[in-house]
Amino acid sequence: MSSPETDGRILVLVYGLGLGGAEKLLATSAPLWAESSFTYRVAYVLPWKDQLVDTIRRSGVEVDCLGGRASDPRVAFRLRRLIRSWRPDLVHAHLPIAGTIARVVSPVPVVYTEHNLAGSYRPLVRLGNRVTYRANAAVIAVSDAVACSLEGYPGPTPRVVPNGVLCEVGADEAEAARHELDLDPDARLVVHVGNLRPHKGHRNLVEAAAVLEQAGSKAILVSIGGEKHPGDLERLRAEVAARGLEHRLRFLGRREDARAFIAAADVFVSPADVEGLPVAILEALALGRPVAATAVGGVPSVVVDGETGILVPPGDPEALAEAVERLLADAEWAARLGKAGQALVETEYGLEKMVDAYERVYREILGT
Repeated sequence: MSSPETDGRILVLVYGLGLGGAEKLLATSAPLWAESSFTYRVAYVLPWKDQLVDTIRRSGVEVDCLGGRASDPRVAFRLRRLIRSWRPDLVHAHLPIAGTIARVVSPVPVVYTEHNLAGSYRPLVRLGNRVTYRANAAVIAVSDAVACSLEGYPGPTPRVVPNGVLCEVGADEAEAARHELDLDPDARLVVHVGNLRPHKGHRNLVEAAAVLEQAGSKAILVSIGGEKHPGDLERLRAEVAARGLEHRLRFLGRREDARAFIAAADVFVSPADVEGLPVAILEALALGRPVAATAVGGVPSVVVDGETGILVPPGDPEALAEAVERLLADAEWAARLGKAGQALVETEYGLEKMVDAYERVYREILGT
């Protein structure tokens, strides 16, 4: 039950609080929650995915770990106990595992946000999401493409609320990133941010690096993102070394300062095969970086070909490498694209706009 001085209590549920795009959205939203007429609290499941917990707590928002995996019945018990003790008016679940758990357990309405194309998940995750989907009070999709992927699901029609970003990086942070990489003065930096997951296009990136190497490019590619399975990162690094590309492409692993590398880049690249609306691309645009990206999911809604970046077909590393080279070869044109992307994010993809849209959904569901 909501306190008299607030519009309601919102329990935000997510599977983990690692350095993923959806998770970073929650962490960057937390300071806005602190100023909201709603009272927020966050719960997450996986105890080892906790990199963003302190960031959220520093904003004055309580965070609870439910401790376990989705298949652990104690997770459902702990969530039910948290709901009974804190008495939220609504649960807002992000991504399908959290959504499935919330729908099964919660006695209060569930708002669900889908961040990826519905068909991109493992079969068991997709099944759980679809079977329980009808129990949603409202569904939010982060792009038109994501909304279309939910067509036929037996429940509420998705409403589109694009992701928002608030992205500021000091010049000293960007300079420190370039210094860490020990780049030659004439080197051009191309940055990719994405955790090592299926469909994120890391193989495309390796092949594009090989094309750039063969063309004699001065581009240095850096990929930032954590691994899902132990050993994935080392296997990629070993493959890059075996192909003689270690001077051309570097995998830095998980970095909390990924935005500093984006700000330091001459070009941001997105090689994914499947996407919803990537936060990293929005951050790159917000920082005025020109983007070379595959035309997948919601990406074309922000990377407008020839206006805010260059789009190429998925699974075409030659086209991706060519797009990178075009941006590096014409700095004036690339700068215009970057400024146009920055203006687009400022007007259409601000973090406050996203939070306000979410809270309008809450008020609609709660009748406040």
